[in-house]
Amino acid sequence: MNSKSLVFILFAVWSAICWRWYTCTIKGVCGETAAAMVQNGQGSGIEPVESDTVTTDLTVSEVTPSTPSGATKSAQRPATRPPVTESRMNEVQMEEVEDRMVIHFPYNSIRKEDDAAIDDYLNRLASELNSSGGNVTISGHTDFVGESKDNVRFGLLRANSIRNILIKKGVAAKQIKTRSYGESKAIATNDTPWGRYRNRRVEIRINK
Repeated sequence: MNSKSLVFILFAVWSAICWRWYTCTIKGVCGETAAAMVQNGQGSGIEPVESDTVTTDLTVSEVTPSTPSGATKSAQRPATRPPVTESRMNEVQMEEVEDRMVIHFPYNSIRKEDDAAIDDYLNRLASELNSSGGNVTISGHTDFVGESKDNVRFGLLRANSIRNILIKKGVAAKQIKTRSYGESKAIATNDTPWGRYRNRRVEIRINK
């Protein structure tokens, strides 16, 4: 083996060690598949991407709860909503923040998993939009793992996944506007798993 080959081999080994240290220690995504990296990225000044078409087809269990006579329907007040906690980062969780509802997603997830509180909220929201004819804006967000351009696409997939559910519940497509900001509007640090979880979200705002 000549000296050039030895140098190349040592460089390749050193590069592999540095890459693993960076992804495992700095990014905190050790063990994730390469395909998962399309979820997120880092950057600033990204213009939001909007969509008027449904791009994701989800299979979601649809159970519409009956509403007791005289009960008031409110898209902003789900019947039960457990607090968002760090111990449930492997699940989809929901919280109300000022004038919008926020749904947080596990890593590399765009699907709203079965959750009674979120199902209840989406049922109420669909009912309100169907009766009022109002409009809603759904924005998708990611953490900073991956490429910025892929983050914008992944955020839009998240927003469209919620849009699809509302359409299946009878809401007209023209009443729903979706957009993606990728990782450009973080609400928490990207330096911890908990912060990244809070950044992986969809925000739902009823337009007044």
